[in-house]
Amino acid sequence: MRDKSRISSSLDILQQNLENTARVAEWARLVGFECPKKFARQFLRHYSIRPQTYLKYVRLKNISKDLRNETKTNFEVARKYGIPDEIALNKFINYHLNCSPTDLKCMPQNQLEEKVEKFGSKIR
Repeated sequence: MRDKSRISSSLDILQQNLENTARVAEWARLVGFECPKKFARQFLRHYSIRPQTYLKYVRLKNISKDLRNETKTNFEVARKYGIPDEIALNKFINYHLNCSPTDLKCMPQNQLEEKVEKFGSKIR
């Protein structure tokens, strides 16, 4: 039963520690699981979605928001979320949203939300 309560709180824990969480293993440790595989199985059973997919969705959503904020450079945003540099950030965003970080900054808000939600619809 203790695992079930930890899984239930895992989404809140992820939001609070997103800047320090780039992998499911890190997230599992934050939630209190020693074995990332056990965490992944419990998470999948509870939410019917793989934790890695959910983690990508939350990271993309927050990265997009930070890029549009324009107070930080692409490099600073990348480092904030555990991505090595702006080249890796470009690859990450391009792979998942099919556009560059600069395109994200310039696109209208409703189009950005549509892109992120389109990615998110894969996880629902």
